Amino acid sequence: MIDRKVVFGTALAVGAVLLLPGVAAAAARVGRPFAKAALKTGAIAYEEFRRAGAEAYEHLEDVVAEVRAEMQEAPAAALDADLAAEVEVLAKTAKSAKKA
Repeated sequence: MIDRKVVFGTALAVGAVLLLPGVAAAAARVGRPFAKAALKTGAIAYEEFRRAGAEAYEHLEDVVAEVRAEMQEAPAAALDADLAAEVEVLAKTAKSAKKA
């Protein structure tokens, strides 16, 4: 004979298949607002992260520009210091020459 569990399982499977279109439609009706909300939240988050990334990149560019400007000024300052040292040496040499 056929086991009662097999009959019950078969009846349950047939019932589920018959109810599936209705259940799927109900799930779609309920799930649609959640899907829209998730997509909207994702789009907003993407825009915020993009904006924050652009700001961070802009700040980084500013820092790089400042560093480059300082690097260009540094050789000029070193040259000025070297020139001042040479002038001082020449002045001492001139004083020594006057005394002699």
